[in-house]
Amino acid sequence: MFRSYKIGVGDVTFAGLGLYVRALGQRPLQRLAGIIALLLVLCVGPSTAPAAVQAIDDADAAQRPPVAVPIFFSSNTDDCYSSGIVTAIKRIATLAQNYINRTGGIAGRKLIVSLYDDKGDTQRATANLAEAISDPQTVGMVGMTNATRAKAALDADGKALSASGIPFLSDISVTSLIANYPSVFTTRPSEDEERMPIITAFIKEMKYTKVAFVGLDGNVFSANLGDSVKKFLGDDAVVSDRRLKLTDDKLNPADIAATVEELKAKSPELVFLSVGGKRLKDVFSQLKAAGYTPPLFVTGRAEMLTAKGNGSYPNDIYLMAFDGFPDVYSERLRDLLLTSIHPEYWVFEGAKNDAAPGWKDGTCKVRDDDLPPNPLEDDNIRALQTAMRYADMIRLIAEAARSAPAAANVSDLREFIVNEIGTTYAAGKDVFKGRFGNWSFRPASRAAARAPLIVMLPRGLGHAQLAPFQFLRLRTNTMKRIDTLYADIDLIHADQIDDNNQTFLADFYISMNDRNGASIDQIEFSNAYLDPGSNNREITIQPIHDGGKSDAYPDHMKIYQVTGKFLYSPNLRNYPFDTQRFSIDIQPKHGNAAFIVQPPPTSLRDKSVTVDGWDPKDKYVGYDEDFVRTVDAQTLEPSVVPFYKASFVWLMKRQTTDYVLRVVVPLGFILFIAYLSIFISTHHFEAIVTIQVTALLSAVALYLALPKLDANIETLSDRLFLFTYLVLSVIIAITIARVNRRIEPIGWLKKGLAFLHITLIPVMTAAMAYYVYQASIA
Repeated sequence: MFRSYKIGVGDVTFAGLGLYVRALGQRPLQRLAGIIALLLVLCVGPSTAPAAVQAIDDADAAQRPPVAVPIFFSSNTDDCYSSGIVTAIKRIATLAQNYINRTGGIAGRKLIVSLYDDKGDTQRATANLAEAISDPQTVGMVGMTNATRAKAALDADGKALSASGIPFLSDISVTSLIANYPSVFTTRPSEDEERMPIITAFIKEMKYTKVAFVGLDGNVFSANLGDSVKKFLGDDAVVSDRRLKLTDDKLNPADIAATVEELKAKSPELVFLSVGGKRLKDVFSQLKAAGYTPPLFVTGRAEMLTAKGNGSYPNDIYLMAFDGFPDVYSERLRDLLLTSIHPEYWVFEGAKNDAAPGWKDGTCKVRDDDLPPNPLEDDNIRALQTAMRYADMIRLIAEAARSAPAAANVSDLREFIVNEIGTTYAAGKDVFKGRFGNWSFRPASRAAARAPLIVMLPRGLGHAQLAPFQFLRLRTNTMKRIDTLYADIDLIHADQIDDNNQTFLADFYISMNDRNGASIDQIEFSNAYLDPGSNNREITIQPIHDGGKSDAYPDHMKIYQVTGKFLYSPNLRNYPFDTQRFSIDIQPKHGNAAFIVQPPPTSLRDKSVTVDGWDPKDKYVGYDEDFVRTVDAQTLEPSVVPFYKASFVWLMKRQTTDYVLRVVVPLGFILFIAYLSIFISTHHFEAIVTIQVTALLSAVALYLALPKLDANIETLSDRLFLFTYLVLSVIIAITIARVNRRIEPIGWLKKGLAFLHITLIPVMTAAMAYYVYQASIA
């Protein structure tokens, strides 16, 4: 019997040395080559594989039955290429499953994640939910976005769901649908607790007194929004309420015209428009044709505002954003992409969908597969966000069950998880920090405690941005206004980058629009170096323009020059062929003067920067929502206070000319000289070994002569030297074996060793050179 082993994260499985060698053939030379090659793989593997060798024992699986967590999602059968969101969910859900199983599973049980695609069909969505509920091993459920399909599924299977007590972390956008199901939560914010209070506060701040609503008849989400507008603003404020019917998924032009005439007659100051993103341009065109273009508050995704046909609307358009805002990346997702060993793993491209109608009418275009995949494209980022949200919910279920009794059955686990999510992760008490965001839930609605942001497309600007002010819910359930800081940082010069102390010096300009009273006094440079002697941040600020009238500088723009030392966290896995992240992080200095940063578009930011020893590669702005967690030592009452922080980030690639000349070239000569020595006659054995040992000692001395790098991981430079030691050791070992008295009389073995001497060393060196080259261009 041979135990199988899985090495790293690959798929190579060895079934024992004997079976492997027999599989190579019966010729002596093949057997020798196979043995040596296998030994080399086993020697090199531990130094290059990112994960340790893990034994897989079938006896470990003979425990209690595994538990299941189904994911409900919808693929679009009309897409020209199958949805990248589906690919992302499958891939990232599997990663979450494997992570949970490696870290103890769910209450000691292994987890199996199953995927249910309703393909946009209501009956299929209902059947999927019924099947998942009927599985006695279902310990939790995740997903289901569309409110109309969710309502149908809950109407059909709600009683069974309530009786089962299965924790369901849904993605349902209408929280009233889950009100009667105490085990159902949603990752969307509540209308009554989050969305409508923010909209109401926004309307009061803008001093609008008359509004109108235009929605879809029979659409659950649209109808719920219209009813909520009336509920919160009052019937007197809503001067018009129109619900349009769809025919073949399209609006009737006559209905649109009648709606526009009514709006024009009643002249609301703001119109809520919830007809679906692809239908907005039809309404926009008739509003413009009628000469009546009031400000609009629409529903959908932020990028929809500037979609073709929408950007020419001659007034302000507002929208609520839940998963990010324009020109800013999620810092957690960017960090995931930046630190990944294989960034292409996070590219989610679907296969060609031949059934899509667009191939017949010509709207579908063939994808250029020669273009390198870009994980930062909008569609790919949206797929990554969706899949990460679902993966967070899977991990939240596992985290909630972590302290469950070891002997708990599935029914008890369900009850325990529901109670933990509803109490431990109640809003204001604690949060679950996921890869996508921070998660907690409102006790009353069981909806996510996430304050949506208001995005706007200002008239004439043609580019979406955050509205001038936003709102956050305080622990007292009141809404607090926070201002949007329209700001940019232009890095001029960076130097004295110290990998050991993890610091760098930066000289930059920071400019901000002062219409909301913005000032640098409000800003905390959170990653500025704190001097241990003075306990002060090493920053010098020089005002350039105070925001007043000026012939040289724009009005309402405050400009400062800042010089200081900042911290960064180098990832030295690929040192010295590495790309590092350098950032200037800003956040509110005081809790009572909170703000959120909106930078200018990427195309307008200055990318010119001088950095000694580095080549700038990219610049972006990331954001993250952090929090301050406290516990009252007297009352033992925990609390969480959220706040936003922004990072202006530069990605820079280290220049390697010096390293190549001082390290790579000498190592190449050392290997070359040692390789040449194998062609000396074995009668001069002492000279041969002297050359080879000297080469090995030279490589060791060269490594010791390099500047010390305090890295807690094995760098590419370390791997390069370890490989050199390995190759030189193999050369010496084969040299000794060729003159061994027991091997020398065996002709085939002696020829085999000579063959390995001549061919194996160049092949190994070429493979390593290719590996280093790929790392250098990553």
